[in-house]
Amino acid sequence: MTTPAAPQTNGTWRSNLLSGYTVVVILLAAVWAFSLFGPMSSAIEENQREGLVSVARAASVAIETSTLPVDEVIDRVASDDGLRLTLVSQTGEVLAESTDAGMTNHASRPEVIAALSGDVGYDRRVSETDGIEYLYAAIPCEYEGSTCVLRVSVPVSKAHADLARLRWTSIMLLVTTTILAAGTSWLLAGRAAAPVSRLERVRTDFVANASHELKTPVAGIRLLADSIETASESGDAEATRMFASRLSKEVTRLQSLVTDLMDLSRLEDEGRRSRAADTCDLAGIVATAVESRLPNVREHGLTLELDESGWKAGDRARISAADAALVVDNLIDNAVAYTEEGSVRVRLSTEGGRAVLSVADTGIGIPVRDQERIFERFYRVDKARSREEGGTGLGLALVRHAVDRAEGTVSVESELGHGSTFTVRLPLA
Repeated sequence: MTTPAAPQTNGTWRSNLLSGYTVVVILLAAVWAFSLFGPMSSAIEENQREGLVSVARAASVAIETSTLPVDEVIDRVASDDGLRLTLVSQTGEVLAESTDAGMTNHASRPEVIAALSGDVGYDRRVSETDGIEYLYAAIPCEYEGSTCVLRVSVPVSKAHADLARLRWTSIMLLVTTTILAAGTSWLLAGRAAAPVSRLERVRTDFVANASHELKTPVAGIRLLADSIETASESGDAEATRMFASRLSKEVTRLQSLVTDLMDLSRLEDEGRRSRAADTCDLAGIVATAVESRLPNVREHGLTLELDESGWKAGDRARISAADAALVVDNLIDNAVAYTEEGSVRVRLSTEGGRAVLSVADTGIGIPVRDQERIFERFYRVDKARSREEGGTGLGLALVRHAVDRAEGTVSVESELGHGSTFTVRLPLA
C-alpha cells in the first residue's frame, strides 16, 4: 500500500507569510517615502519657523534683562546656531544686527509689519542684502521703553540640509527595519510552520499505519474465505471448520481495530474538557471490568486480584464513564495479554486529592528503550506476540489520550522479565 506524501506545509506557510510581509513592507515604504519627500518638507519648514520664534523670544528676554550692549547680546545668540538676528524700530530702522551688512529700512517687510501689529510675523524670500533665500520670523519686543521688532532668520539651505539629513536617517532606518523584520519573519515562519508540518507528518504516518493494520486482517479474511470455499467444495468438513474459526478470529481482530480507531478519533475530536465536565464512579467501573475478565484470566492460568482498600466510598473521579472504562479495560487486557504465568493486580486508591489506579503484572516486562514509546499509536514492543494476541497497537495510545483529556497522568515502571506496573492518576471530583 502506497504511503501518501505529506503536503509541503512548511514551504506554503513560509511563502504565504513572506508574501504578506512583502506587501506590508511595500505599503509602509510607500507611505514613508511620501511623508519624507512630500508633506515632510513643509513640516520641516514649520518646525524651523517655530524654532526661530523660540530663539526670538529667548533673545527678547535677554535684551530686556541683560546689562550688556544690545549688539553683544544679539551676536551671542546668533553665534550659537549661525542665525541672523535683527532689532527693528517702529519706523523700520535697524537698531542692531548680528551681521555687518548694510541694512535698509525694514518698515515694508511683511514679517515686520505683522510683528508691529502685535502678531508673530513670517516670510520666506531672497534677501536684498546678500541675495540668499531666508526664512524669517519676527515678534514684538521692548527695547529702551519702546515697542520694537526682533527678527530672526535662517538660510533656507540650512533647513534643506536638515531635511536631507532626516531623509537619509529615515532611509537607513527603513532599510535596517526591513532587514530585521525580514529575518524575524523568516524565523517566525519556520516556527509557525514546524508544528503544522509535524502535525501533517503525524497524520500521514497515522493513515499509513492504519492502512497497514487494516490491510492485514482484510487480506487474511479474503484468504480464509477462499480457503473455506475450496474446502467446502472438496467436502473437507474439518478444514472448513478450522478455516471458519480462524476467519472468526480475524473478523474479531478487525472489529477491535475499527473500534479503537473510532475511540481514538472521538478522543481527538472532543479535545480536553474542563476538569469538572464529567465525573464517574471509578470504583464501580474497575470492579465491573475485573469481574467480566475473570473467566478469561482463569483460562490463561492466571489470577486477577482487586484491591480497593485505599479507596474512599463515595469518591468520584473527574473523567467520563466512557473514558474511564476505556482506560481500565485496555490496561487490564494489556496486562493479561503479556503475562504467561503469575497474576495481575489492580489497585485503586486516593492520594493527595487524586484517584490512583495501578495495574501490575508478573509478565514479560518492557525493555527500557521501549518504555518512552509504548504510548505511541501502533507501537509494539513484540510485534509477533501482539498480533498473535489480537492486539491493535492502539490500546495504550487510547489510555494516554483519555487520561490527558481528563487532565491526569499515566506512567509505567517495568523490568524486563519481571513484569510491569502502569499507574494512572486522575483528579477527584
